[in-house]
Amino acid sequence: MKQCRVPTLAMRCSLAVCSVVASAYIAGAAVAADYPNRPVRMVVPFGAGGVSDIIGRTLAVRMQDSLGQPVIVDNRGGAGGSIGSDIVAKAQADGHTILLGSNGTHAIVPYLYRKLPYDPLKDFTPISMVAVTPTVLAVNPDLPVKSVKELLALAKAKPGALSFGSSGVGSTSHLAGEMLGALGGVTLTHVPYKSASAAYPDVFAGRVPLIFDSVLSMSAHIKSGRVRPLAVTTPKRAGNLPEIVTMAEAGLPGYAITLWIAVFGPAGMPPAVTARLNKEIVRVLALPDVREQMGAQGAEVMSGSPADLRSAVQVDLKRMGEIVKAAKIEAE
Repeated sequence: MKQCRVPTLAMRCSLAVCSVVASAYIAGAAVAADYPNRPVRMVVPFGAGGVSDIIGRTLAVRMQDSLGQPVIVDNRGGAGGSIGSDIVAKAQADGHTILLGSNGTHAIVPYLYRKLPYDPLKDFTPISMVAVTPTVLAVNPDLPVKSVKELLALAKAKPGALSFGSSGVGSTSHLAGEMLGALGGVTLTHVPYKSASAAYPDVFAGRVPLIFDSVLSMSAHIKSGRVRPLAVTTPKRAGNLPEIVTMAEAGLPGYAITLWIAVFGPAGMPPAVTARLNKEIVRVLALPDVREQMGAQGAEVMSGSPADLRSAVQVDLKRMGEIVKAAKIEAE
């Protein structure tokens, strides 16, 4: 006769844990299957026409094809991107509100505001890196310089007389200008704008002779001759403008600043929804025409896992913090 065995406490606990895990898995699968069930809002925390806006709209159009719901780009610029970022940090964590952030919103702004309303690590769910893009130093064509060396000589002859435009206090373009001043031993006057596109009228008119902006949004102005590029801030040259030297090649060894763009959601998003969004972003970025379109503008596609993105934020938080502190940058 077979003996009946009464489950031990350990066995009962094990069964209970398995039941909870199974229930969570089923619930997560159900959430993913139902997602999205309404339009997805992609908050771009900068003004229209800038690098984040251009990349965001390219991404949104292709994502909605397979998600089956509209992906609506919502530009919420201001305060170095912290206004739009905070909107997402406080949104419902169901994947219907996402952020197209950057190392500006997640690695620079945290050092500018003592009372930043969000934590760049704790208040967001990393989803995927999207792209990296060089920042370009360009000047009004009437400025009598054709190289970084000549620019530095002019700046030394006229301390503080040369000003540069950026997409805002603490932006990557602002840090690029501060690093130029520090490594070049010159004093440049910073003129912040709500977005880089807002700076161009003054640059074209010569009121602000220098500008730092992403190659993605500056390319058209370079090709039209409305600005003269002097160098890119990245360690290697831009793929679509290979004739433009790097800052290091121009005589400033050790100079390197790269802008990266990535997608985040609010903290606490269901893992299944995070995985679904990551899968769609990676799929879109693998499309030949998307890669070609971004490459033609100077952006390098760089997708990856949520863990990869979290690591990138942690690394840049340290690196950008050092630059901000050295330049003594403070939010206005």
